[in-house]
Amino acid sequence: MIKQPEDRPARPNKFILRAYEMINNPTFSDIVSWTETGYSFGILNINQFTTKVLPLYFKHKNFSSFVRQLNMYDFHKERDTGDIQIYTHTSFIRGHPEKLIEVHRKSFDLIAENGPNSNLEKKYIIMQSKQKMLHEKVNTLEQSYKDVSNYNQLLMSQIIQCMDREQKIEQLLMGFIQQLKEIPSSLESSYLNVMGSTMNRTMNPPFLGDFSRYGHTYP
Repeated sequence: MIKQPEDRPARPNKFILRAYEMINNPTFSDIVSWTETGYSFGILNINQFTTKVLPLYFKHKNFSSFVRQLNMYDFHKERDTGDIQIYTHTSFIRGHPEKLIEVHRKSFDLIAENGPNSNLEKKYIIMQSKQKMLHEKVNTLEQSYKDVSNYNQLLMSQIIQCMDREQKIEQLLMGFIQQLKEIPSSLESSYLNVMGSTMNRTMNPPFLGDFSRYGHTYP
């Protein structure tokens, strides 16, 4: 038989109290907070929730472990977009800490060992727990796939941009080479004439000439 409510603890479990305190903390309202109705709460940034919030309240950074705890206390996932996850429980409500005592951990302790259906109930709970764990693993894999896909798209975009820049540079170089090939031959002849005149003036300076009128004869 199932234990009566009076046999259950008179105070909420530590996990539930810490979770309630965590969600009420305005410091992390952009990471985890109540929904507008107050009947559920949302994890708005899983990465920051895992690295910043979990260690403060639960001394670990295992998001899957936190979700398994929620499942063990009969929380239900209301929404999952990959980036945002929303969970709800009928007795986990904003502004009603007195109802936290009604949030109970699903445990074999609640099932009497001599109950006629105890084995079936245990098997059902185990199967349900494994199913939820598998569901969380699938969600984690899906999120990892999305991250890898987004990274690949970004990488491909950068490769295409580099190829476009390389093609433009190659076109500029080819155009420059073509312009060099199209220099008129007349321009080349003029250049050679100018260079030849310059060299002649250098070899025959103007002050070298006939100085016989000055009474000197140079061989």
